Amino acid sequence: MGRQIDTGGPQGPGKPDTAAALARAIDQLPTKQLSDTPVLIAQERELLVRCEAALENLRIAYWAAGKALQVVRDGRLYRATHPSFEGYCNELWDITPQYANQLIKTWKITEKLFELVHGKSNDLETVVSKKLGIAQARELVSLTEEHSVDAAALLYLALIQVKRLAVTSDMVKGAVQALPPEAAGKKRATEEAVLAYLASIEDKPTLPSARDPYKALARVTKKLNPDAVQAAMELNPSGTRVMVRELIEALSVSVGIEVEIKPSASESTAA
Repeated sequence: MGRQIDTGGPQGPGKPDTAAALARAIDQLPTKQLSDTPVLIAQERELLVRCEAALENLRIAYWAAGKALQVVRDGRLYRATHPSFEGYCNELWDITPQYANQLIKTWKITEKLFELVHGKSNDLETVVSKKLGIAQARELVSLTEEHSVDAAALLYLALIQVKRLAVTSDMVKGAVQALPPEAAGKKRATEEAVLAYLASIEDKPTLPSARDPYKALARVTKKLNPDAVQAAMELNPSGTRVMVRELIEALSVSVGIEVEIKPSASESTAA
């Protein structure tokens, strides 16, 4: 996973032992762009390697944290200082038991997935390290609980093989929901199901997401002004009339306003 850097730590070159070692490896911080060339110079490439190693560590830190928390919980390693695992999480690490449980549920998925992509010639390991944060891993938990860790890992692998860095949490969630139960855990069947799911969402027009749907509607309304409609009429009068009529009918149903659409004088004459 990632690229090796020499931190000078106790584990030797290329194997930073702590997040602190990764942070210290980012030294000689530039206050401005070091060169104007399109291709990075050697100093910039080295600095980028160190920075991206730290970022990849942040992205998948939940893997190590979840694994460690499960060991502490199941082995009751907290008992010398805390009466309960919940107290250990809250008091020592300032995390809730709920979040600790999420970390524990997701680490096995991540570990299995890295086993599947390790050493792949198409650099899937790097893609996974950049994309599979806890938000995406959480979407795979239900599949793991219903079927297996293998089923979850195979589904995510099928997604990144097609979409690579374009994979989103919503996409993972949708693929999990669309996966037929009989395909779970089967590589070929999972790949076919994922391809079918991706084809289905790519064929559907989607509206940009917005936290405030009222503001989103207001923006759309501003763009749909008389000038825009008139321009469309000049290009395709009959098609524009059909679209406007369908839009009015759809909006009226949505807001509960009854609208009676009568043909215009020109339409009546044409008829």
